[in-house]
Amino acid sequence: MGLLEIILAELIVILALVTILLVLLIWWLIRKLVVVPALTVQTDKAEYMRGETVQISGSLMDGTTPLAGKQVALAIQPPTGDAYSLPSVTTGTDGKFASSWTVPADAVGGDYGLVAGAMGVSATTTFKLK
Repeated sequence: MGLLEIILAELIVILALVTILLVLLIWWLIRKLVVVPALTVQTDKAEYMRGETVQISGSLMDGTTPLAGKQVALAIQPPTGDAYSLPSVTTGTDGKFASSWTVPADAVGGDYGLVAGAMGVSATTTFKLK
């Protein structure tokens, strides 16, 4: 093996190592830049009667960091018919949000779904209407 071939082989190894390091650096930067938040939603009770008010709360976090000032969309899906779209809410400095919904007098009984959505993620919970 000549000197030129040895230099080329070493250059190829060095370029491969640099490429691997660059890929790892890019992967690390993307993980740091991309926020995949955790969204929670819950109600204050598991069962309601017509005319009662459902208290809704939840939080939007990035790990242990609260995500403040973010819009959260809320909708309630009855067992039959169209969903009830609620006004969106904004998270506070602690990443928490709250809303309420009064169950209509003509609402059908059964299992209801509550869906919250923010920053490309969603969370759901259920409650029963007697």
